[in-house]
Amino acid sequence: MELHSDRNDGTDLESWIARQAQRSASAMEQAISATQLVRRREAFGQTIVPVKGSVLASPEIADWNPEPDYFFHWLRDSAIVMRSVAGLMQDAPSDAERDRWRRHFNDFIIFSLSLGARTDFDPEQSRQATSRECRKFLRTPAELRAVSGDRLLGEPRFNPDGTIDIFRWARPQYDGPALRALACLSFLAAGAPRTDALARLLRMDLNFTVRHAGRRCVGPWEERNARHYYVALVQLGALVHGRDWAEDVETWSRAERRLRADLDRYWSEQRQIYIAARPAGSDNADDLVDAAELLAVLDADLSEGRHSVADPRVQSTQKRIEDMFAREFPINQQRGPGEAPAIGRYRGDKYFGGGAWYPTTLAAASLCYRLAQHPNEDRAALIRRGDAFMATIRALTPDEGALSEQVDRVTGAQTSARNLTWSYAAFIGAARLRTRALGAHG
Repeated sequence: MELHSDRNDGTDLESWIARQAQRSASAMEQAISATQLVRRREAFGQTIVPVKGSVLASPEIADWNPEPDYFFHWLRDSAIVMRSVAGLMQDAPSDAERDRWRRHFNDFIIFSLSLGARTDFDPEQSRQATSRECRKFLRTPAELRAVSGDRLLGEPRFNPDGTIDIFRWARPQYDGPALRALACLSFLAAGAPRTDALARLLRMDLNFTVRHAGRRCVGPWEERNARHYYVALVQLGALVHGRDWAEDVETWSRAERRLRADLDRYWSEQRQIYIAARPAGSDNADDLVDAAELLAVLDADLSEGRHSVADPRVQSTQKRIEDMFAREFPINQQRGPGEAPAIGRYRGDKYFGGGAWYPTTLAAASLCYRLAQHPNEDRAALIRRGDAFMATIRALTPDEGALSEQVDRVTGAQTSARNLTWSYAAFIGAARLRTRALGAHG
């Protein structure tokens, strides 16, 4: 494991978490409204300048040489980031800081409403501007012209200037609007005013979620078209938390019932786990689980019952995921005292070597801290378990606090996208949940 000196410099974990949370907030903010950056994709004739309200998945310039090109506004990533923005606004120590985070979110709302509205985009011209050898990476002009209505809302990502993504990618994805609705609901819960723009975005996303509840689509890892536990659960979370926004209560209730019934079908009584996708691609229990299930429970944030953090079936599934990665990753054989296993995506993952991800390891910590806030739980033990995951994050984080997408499963060296905005948002979320767990029940 690639260890970093900060772990052994004599400071306690709590001080490090506070310091890293500040670093993460600063790094995350650099990806929001990054209007000072320019992204040139010469082979595609593109010059992209982010506009206010956009959220870059990573502000780093890369061309898959070898780092991935994440200079896009992903619906999923941006919603998760803005949920952390809402939390930072709520916890801000001053009016000035609170207003700054509020402005970021309001800019995000306006940008989200504008996505795909540019009328000067010409698919044929875009194709002609692309070098001949690179045209194989493009969507067809016919496909691009068809992107409107629900197809537009099912787009996983856009350029940060608001234009349509011209590249072939995994589509459709139906979790983005649900996650964005959950972010907006968090913003309101944090004390934001209910503006006309916010109401319009919320209704658009929630109504889309009702229409597409439980439908097959590409999942959160953007690889397989199936029915995904993650997608169904965040859709349910959006409908549960957004009930006050229902325009047709009967249709809304039917969608909610359909999602609950569908989610229960993911339970394997034989294996005592929730499976990640249906149809299952394997009979091996280790291949049936996926860390996206931890993210699903975290992002949906159901307060109780099935598919909440208090669900014994969720806890059984989390244990299976933790145990599997503890066996699979060489870095987990070299853990220091008080460190939990680093968590990847799924066992057969090959993307950039299929290493441990910061967002998934932080999700495991976050679920421990969230469960610690429930009555009749062993709060101290759960906080210690969450802290063990945070200690692992600390061991894999360089002294300056930079968080990539993942780390190598053998060496622990950071790999894939540098400065992944989602990683910073995930750290902020885990730190906030830890603070609440420490203060729970007196």
